[in-house]
Amino acid sequence: MPRLLKTIEQQVRASVPRLREYAKVNGMLKTAWRLSSVPRDIARRYLRSVQNNPSTAVSDEFDLEYGVETSLRVHPTDLIIESTNWIHAHPYFPTPHGLLKEALANLDIRYEDFTFVDLGSGKGRVLLMASEFSFREIIGVEFSSELHAVALKNIASYKSSTQECRNVSSVCMDFTEFRFPARPMVVFLYNPASEEVIRTVARNIARSLHENPRQVWIVYVTPYNVFDSEQFFTKLRVGEHLGCPYSVYTNRAAPT
Repeated sequence: MPRLLKTIEQQVRASVPRLREYAKVNGMLKTAWRLSSVPRDIARRYLRSVQNNPSTAVSDEFDLEYGVETSLRVHPTDLIIESTNWIHAHPYFPTPHGLLKEALANLDIRYEDFTFVDLGSGKGRVLLMASEFSFREIIGVEFSSELHAVALKNIASYKSSTQECRNVSSVCMDFTEFRFPARPMVVFLYNPASEEVIRTVARNIARSLHENPRQVWIVYVTPYNVFDSEQFFTKLRVGEHLGCPYSVYTNRAAPT
């Protein structure tokens, strides 16, 4: 029932602005006819949510090896989120281990000089994977207090003989309001939100670079073409891992 109610709220909030614009162009009669399709859209969205996000955990090798829980998919409609941006959030999916390792291993950087930031860090899976590299610091930003609580538990219980960075933390907040550290960074995004929200993130990073020039790398999985249009960034590489496309960007003023 909570998922259904959240789906109804989500659909209504998303539809009202579009219907207003539609009415300006097409008039009230056509808009009323268009409005009649909203219940059908709600039903379709709800059923798709249930089918794509099973309520039983399916632990993978990563979870089994390290005694954590990062595999269960979670839809935003199953969560209580204070931020109004929840409507733009995408479901939580576990990031394939090989994807992160492949993307980070090919960065031409001294990891110990960089802070790793995961925007939409969920249960902390990427934070734990990134800790196998010698980053100066690893920060996850997650706006769901429920997922954040799971991340804290996973961080505390994670034990690995090959862990290189133990300065791992998670903060609970909307990542559009996150103030980026004034240090060289690797920013990771695994399709956390809509294009509208990611454009806000791109502007925030660009503003941070203007205030504190430094080297920044962005690894963006299943990307929108958001960073391509920002003058601070250039796309260096594209890749794909297990069907997940990703792009790697850096700021154009970065030293080589």
